[in-house]
Amino acid sequence: MNDKFQPVKAADIPLGIPLAWSVYDKLGHLLLREGVMVESQRQLDGLIENGLFRERRSVHVAKKTAVAESDEAKSKSPDKTEDLLSVKLVIGDTIQLQDFSSDKQRYFVKLIGFMNKKSVLVSHPRQDEKLSFIKEGHGFMVRGFAGTKTFEFSSNVISVCLTPYPYLHLAFPPQVKTTCMRKAVRIKLKLVCSVESPVLGGKLPAIIEDMSISGARIQAGKSFGQVGDTVSVSLRMQVAGETQVFLVSSVIRNVHVENDSKSGEKIVMHGMEFVQTLSVDLTLLQNFIYKSMLEN
Repeated sequence: MNDKFQPVKAADIPLGIPLAWSVYDKLGHLLLREGVMVESQRQLDGLIENGLFRERRSVHVAKKTAVAESDEAKSKSPDKTEDLLSVKLVIGDTIQLQDFSSDKQRYFVKLIGFMNKKSVLVSHPRQDEKLSFIKEGHGFMVRGFAGTKTFEFSSNVISVCLTPYPYLHLAFPPQVKTTCMRKAVRIKLKLVCSVESPVLGGKLPAIIEDMSISGARIQAGKSFGQVGDTVSVSLRMQVAGETQVFLVSSVIRNVHVENDSKSGEKIVMHGMEFVQTLSVDLTLLQNFIYKSMLEN
């Protein structure tokens, strides 16, 4: 074996727990892929007898980092400029206004409407439930999402209206910068969920570490299945100020064990792919993810 590999001992492979790394024979042939479980002592003895090896940590981490960077790079397409009307904004969408001060104060407002070449109407920014002081001429960088696109343009306040309710007229932009976001875009979060699995015969509490509209990375105290198993994931999300329940069938795509950075205890991470998702659920999930991205 070359110096990219290191020997694996029997004590390194706990029974009934998904492998944290792939194992190879002395010729470098893959025997067990990461996430597979060794079920019995007899199976383990047979593997160890002929010698087992794994990639050294530096190689293993480098590969994971390269994959992550590749996924992130693929999640975006090059920026381009478009007319605002072609972005297909939806009335009621959340938009971020960021001013050009040194503090870069950010506000989240609702799109009320727009008139081509005239103005864009948004709700008046608030802070601590009180109207923020905004005057005509105040400049903002405006950002938001529309479908699978992000958009961005600079504008300034051309009118502040207080009746029949507080709202602003922003100058209509000649062009906006857009970026296409593919479904692989993921957000990091700590979101409590429950997983129902035939293996468990019930529900297991878990935590979603990151999520996209196509899947999630879920942490649990124990494994709730093997690669290829189908489970049901349920969670609650705040969308447009309301609590929405999201229930989706999911397939386990990878499983591995990690040590908790704080407690040092072993935790099991599951890579999940969402399947059979209703269009209404996809819309809720997309809104939740995009709102979270705006806030961060």
